[in-house]
Amino acid sequence: MPYSTRLATSVHILLAIYHFENEAKVTSTFLAKSIQTNPVIVRNLLGKLQKADLVKVEAGVGGAHLTKKPEELTLWDIFQAVEDKNKPIFKASDDTNPNCPVGRVVNSVLQPRIDKIQESFNASLKAINLANLIEDMDQQLEKIDFKNLPEKP
Repeated sequence: MPYSTRLATSVHILLAIYHFENEAKVTSTFLAKSIQTNPVIVRNLLGKLQKADLVKVEAGVGGAHLTKKPEELTLWDIFQAVEDKNKPIFKASDDTNPNCPVGRVVNSVLQPRIDKIQESFNASLKAINLANLIEDMDQQLEKIDFKNLPEKP
């Protein structure tokens, strides 16, 4: 089963809002073209981001805007906004055989390590903010010759 792409797609949305908001109306349709997905998916994520007060979406002529400075917006904030807060990234199996020696103890061996992985994952998300990603994005954009690319989304 693949992992969710909601975090990555939401980061794409926020980076695009930051990058384009002074030169274009950043709508769900505009963002969907950049992400190459259905505008309904973008609207769903924008709704979650707005509910978490990370963006403001103005219907009609307004488009989407960030509500926080990029330095104040972490990947943890975004993750919390768009993912199920009660769902761990990994979990031990609930269906081990208690009559098997390995099945009886595997969860007690594995779960403490899974808990440490979860803590490390959370800490990593908290340590990265949108400004870090904008800086990396801008450095990469400087290297691209946009004259030979099709028009923007």
